[in-house]
Amino acid sequence: MHDGHREYIRAVVLFDTAGFLHSLPLTGAAARTLELNRNLPDHGVDVTLLLCDLNPRSRPANDWPFPVRYLDFDVMYGNGDQLTTIVSELAPHVVVMSNTELTVRYGRALADATRSALIYEMHDNEAELARTIGGSGPEVRRAATLQTAAATLADAVVTFTGRDEAAARGFGATAVFVVPCGVSRDRRRAVPRADRPAAAVAFVGNLFYEPNVRAVAFLHDRLRERLATVGGWIDVYGRYPRTLRHLSLPGIRLHGPVVDLQAALRTAAVGVAPLDSGGGMKLKVLAYMAAGLPVVGTREAFAGIPDPQTFALVSAADAMADFPDLVTQLLHDKAMRKRLGDAGRRLALNRFSWPALAAHAAHVYRKTAQDSSRPNSTPHVSADARHLADRQPYWLLEWLSREEPRMHDHASAVTRHPVLARLANEIECARQAAESALGVAFDGEAIPGYGGRSIVFFSSETVLKIYTHRPAERARRELAGLALGGRRPGLVTPSVLGHNDVPGALSWVAMSKLPGTPPSDPSDRDETSLLGAMAARLHTTGAEELSELPTFLRNIRPLPADTPALSTRLATVLDETKHQQLAQCRQGFVHGDFSARNTLIAPGHDPGVIDFEGCGVGCVYEDITNLYVQNCLIDGRDINVILAGYQSEQARLRSDAAEIDSGHLLFHTALYFRWVLQWAPEIDAPLTSQILALVAPVLDALEHDPQHLP
Repeated sequence: MHDGHREYIRAVVLFDTAGFLHSLPLTGAAARTLELNRNLPDHGVDVTLLLCDLNPRSRPANDWPFPVRYLDFDVMYGNGDQLTTIVSELAPHVVVMSNTELTVRYGRALADATRSALIYEMHDNEAELARTIGGSGPEVRRAATLQTAAATLADAVVTFTGRDEAAARGFGATAVFVVPCGVSRDRRRAVPRADRPAAAVAFVGNLFYEPNVRAVAFLHDRLRERLATVGGWIDVYGRYPRTLRHLSLPGIRLHGPVVDLQAALRTAAVGVAPLDSGGGMKLKVLAYMAAGLPVVGTREAFAGIPDPQTFALVSAADAMADFPDLVTQLLHDKAMRKRLGDAGRRLALNRFSWPALAAHAAHVYRKTAQDSSRPNSTPHVSADARHLADRQPYWLLEWLSREEPRMHDHASAVTRHPVLARLANEIECARQAAESALGVAFDGEAIPGYGGRSIVFFSSETVLKIYTHRPAERARRELAGLALGGRRPGLVTPSVLGHNDVPGALSWVAMSKLPGTPPSDPSDRDETSLLGAMAARLHTTGAEELSELPTFLRNIRPLPADTPALSTRLATVLDETKHQQLAQCRQGFVHGDFSARNTLIAPGHDPGVIDFEGCGVGCVYEDITNLYVQNCLIDGRDINVILAGYQSEQARLRSDAAEIDSGHLLFHTALYFRWVLQWAPEIDAPLTSQILALVAPVLDALEHDPQHLP
């Protein structure tokens, strides 16, 4: 196929879902697979990605930028016959494989049967990797035997670095091309350096990969305490097993995977790569460079990147003995940080952009397809190599041993909600981070919050709340509210078990489950009175405790020109009365959504209160308004019983208790109606109808008989 002077070719790429979450890459290999293939169509290569479906959480999220087909494990890890049928239908010019075992097992036969060229993408020198992470002599030899077979079977080998190019030629490959890893250009404005923490150090890495585990252990043992002397800390971004959560302690924070890594890295001053082993090209270093961070790393960390001394401080000492000194040197030298960070960013964006690398890869694919002789028989492969190719690779054995949970109801709860579906990757990253941090599996049913502003996951004893709307603010309010509410007499709130708030990811809070159920009988006077008493207990919070709590506000927007008459009247009455009424507000702790649905009652236990994500400092009548509207006007409880319970408890707890002013309650009720009618018509028709039916009686009482509550 031709378009002008450019010849289009078709490529089939074989990979697996082990490094993906939906379509979000969590490993360097997965990131390369996504980004390189995303850009190839712009350079004349039509890509189809065939993914072995190892991870049920990686099912399609409908946002792949190119065609993707998910294949059963037996299809990909069988003898290749079923796969041949699938690939033949796609009629590729090139087949790209990075799994060494599968390349040897059936790669050549698959290419010959589909009349395509075979490209082996060599992510690592696997023999050298095995040696540097302590593999035995036989393990190193087996890895070399396999890669020798893969390199000689392929029509071309693609490596990421010149070092691995030499290794591939040593394995016997004759056509070898270097296509490095890259970075995506971030079009957002960089965070001013003055706004970055001066002593925050970042490390990026998938901690299911042994070299990264060793790097974090080094940071934990050798750098953490040194940073503490200058008020610094280490932020670690990437998926990690629960067995490593002990590494997260003062001075080092394991955040788990983040969707927007560049946003997270903008909160750091230095990126570190204390790698004493590994293979391929280190995407973490490119990520630091693209974010404008100066880097401290070993020579191994900069494989494939020219002149690291222009953007980094390179550790040259045995066992990285000089590494802490290099990091603290950078932290103390702002001018050096800027000079190295700017140089690294320029180099990353100019030399390692994915679009430019995709253009080079397209040339390699096209040349390989043209030069391929398509032999009629498979070249000779030793019996040892064929035997080794029939075994599962080490990373697959490790993956299958994780016992990843199956999909649960929470997946459908996310994907069927219009707001949450757009955030499926972000929600899964936050859930994985919480599971690793707590050593808990949240595999029960999930409940979306109202309007998709949050989603709640459960385990047998723990509740996880992930915030999707103004996540950092809501998480901070939740934490403050739980702490304040839990100190009130006669009330309990969930205990905070863990939380995280980091740019580039959704904030989450994990908390204990409280016993009990929400009061459910509107005719039960004791329950109704208790609701008033619980609100009074919340409102005993003293002014000295509220200094860290943000303001509680209802954002009232101007009405559109075509507003119905009832809404116009509502706005008019509020404008006429607000000056007088606002002067009567009693400032204090406001839960923000206090009602029966957010309270829990259990025999033998103090009543509990949950859901503080909207709390703040404001007029305490806001909570009484929620009780009035939600539990009285809508559910049918007796407001006089609630107010009697409130006033009785206030009198018991406070010497300065004041009577409830019905007119002021009506004002806040009208204000609540005005706020609801700004947004409810677009997302909640039943609520809109309920509120509209209540507006006129409340306004009539407010204007003509403010001491009478309808």
